[in-house]
Amino acid sequence: MLKSERQDAIQRLCEALGTVTVRQIAEELQVSDMTVRRDLEEMSGQDRVVRVHGGARRVTGERGAAVPREYTHREKRALHVEEKRAVAARAAVLVEPGETVFLGAGTTMERLAQVLPAGRLRVVTNSLSVFDLLRDRPDTELCLVGGIYRTATDAFVGPMAEKSLEPLGIDAAFIGCNGVVDGAVSTSNMEEGRFQNEVLERSDRRYVVCDSSKVGRRDFYAFYSLADVDALVTDRLLAAGEVEDLSAYTEVLN
Repeated sequence: MLKSERQDAIQRLCEALGTVTVRQIAEELQVSDMTVRRDLEEMSGQDRVVRVHGGARRVTGERGAAVPREYTHREKRALHVEEKRAVAARAAVLVEPGETVFLGAGTTMERLAQVLPAGRLRVVTNSLSVFDLLRDRPDTELCLVGGIYRTATDAFVGPMAEKSLEPLGIDAAFIGCNGVVDGAVSTSNMEEGRFQNEVLERSDRRYVVCDSSKVGRRDFYAFYSLADVDALVTDRLLAAGEVEDLSAYTEVLN
């Protein structure tokens, strides 16, 4: 593969995934880590990518890069696996024993479900995947919110799901997203976004949880403002400037 072809492939990976590590690029293109680092340095100087610790991210426009399409649940499970593990571990320490916590839909929430602290908890979720992961967990009272089933996220949404939240008291809500840009948190589906807004509004503590590839991206429906959450929980691949920008809206935990 010629250098120009390789660098074009790297740029396509950044555009598709948002943030990629040196190791991910090397494995995808079957080249050495050193070759990737040299390419990233050159591409950064040409403003084709933005260098971050351990890899690179796409260059975004003023309003952020649009999410090209809604990935399937299976596709999402294969993306940014290590980053999602790190994000989930960071979010888990925010859960206190005996609390009622809401876990939203998404593959990062599935990771969080797997590392919740031991002890008594009440977990409310609209995610069938999260429910399945927790159904045999000891000392857990589990509440699955019903409604219209969305295959893309393996979750229930819609008016019935929103109505079921009204009598519930939620100590802490952990909600994923597809994009965070200019202080707006967005997702691909309006009904899913409306439901997530309702959850956050009815919770004492509010956390947006996502890996760094979502930062600088915007999706179709903006459902909440970062300024109204207690913290954004993410990974350590964010550049210092990105952390500073996000910190103008809320606390950044990474």
